[in-house]
Amino acid sequence: MGKYQMLNLETENGNHIHLNNEVLKQYKDELLEFLNDEDYMKTLKFAKSVIMNQEIKSNNNIEGINDDLSIIDEIIKRKKSSLCLEDRKRIINLYKGYKYIFEHKNINKESLRQLYSILSDGILNEYDAKNMGDYYRNGPVYILKGICLTNDCFMGMDKDKIEYFMNQFFEFINSKDMEDSEIDIFIKSQVMHFYFVYIHPYFDVNGRTSRTVSMWYLLNNKNYPYVIFNRAISFAKSEYEKNIVKGRAYGDITLFLKYMLISVEKELEKQYLIKQIIDKSGVNISSEENEMLEYLITIKGNTTVKDLAVMYNNYNMHQRPKVIFEEKILPLMDKSILVNKGYTKSFITSTMPNMNIGLNPDIIDVNPEKIKHLQIDRLIK
Repeated sequence: MGKYQMLNLETENGNHIHLNNEVLKQYKDELLEFLNDEDYMKTLKFAKSVIMNQEIKSNNNIEGINDDLSIIDEIIKRKKSSLCLEDRKRIINLYKGYKYIFEHKNINKESLRQLYSILSDGILNEYDAKNMGDYYRNGPVYILKGICLTNDCFMGMDKDKIEYFMNQFFEFINSKDMEDSEIDIFIKSQVMHFYFVYIHPYFDVNGRTSRTVSMWYLLNNKNYPYVIFNRAISFAKSEYEKNIVKGRAYGDITLFLKYMLISVEKELEKQYLIKQIIDKSGVNISSEENEMLEYLITIKGNTTVKDLAVMYNNYNMHQRPKVIFEEKILPLMDKSILVNKGYTKSFITSTMPNMNIGLNPDIIDVNPEKIKHLQIDRLIK
């Protein structure tokens, strides 16, 4: 195969979406090598554990919606919640959407419209709901370059062109392009992800729909490890947005695909490390404790209680550092998974000194080559 691969996906200026296989080969090979001995990640059980409820959180988080895992769990189980109806809808819609893609195989014009109806139920504003056609929007849309309202906007594709480009999207899904290996199927799912966002067929909920359709394709092809990609994006949203903008400008999505490959490998490395820690320690941990371990492993720079509190509050409903320590960090210390590496000169409260948090070195027994993106030496020394 040559340096560039031109896909049967047109852009508005008459060019085609394309990618550089030579650039991507290294990152594809590295991800495949990582997964070589991790059979538990290649199971439906693993995919379900990632999707419900972590990927619900991550898919919404990419849109700037920060829900706690405990609240997501409450809403899924239909318990009482302090969230308003629209915020509850954003969670329950994704839950129902994920159930839909588990139960339906064919991705086509009709099934996509059904999925979108589920994901957008009750959260479209009056104008958007009124101007939705049978399948796609009947009016113009402006697309933010990022999630900040002060950012520049793209003018979305003209409504009269959407049908033509979406037909190419479905033809691409059902073609045998890029299906030589499991990693090529993942690449194809992310081409779908990008192209759907490029077309932007709806007024709202395009991002969540694009990522859910990509997950749908992965589940259909039993590519279970790769469904973690929403979480990968949530930890590097600015890079995600930048690479989509670059892809829109030139039709070359190599950098976007490189970003997705590296980001997914990082998240799978975290899963590997956390599993080894749990197996070595011999204790069970909750989903919230698992999440706090992810934050500790992800955070760059200092890992004090205050730093972890900032990280936590970036992705969840805001809580005071003292509460985060007592409810999220201390339980992991009680289980001898996290340790106090020494107090700092600052304080969490007037009477509680801040402290450096690290991993217990006695329960770290991993292959260094398997966690090359994580740099955990700073957490165990």
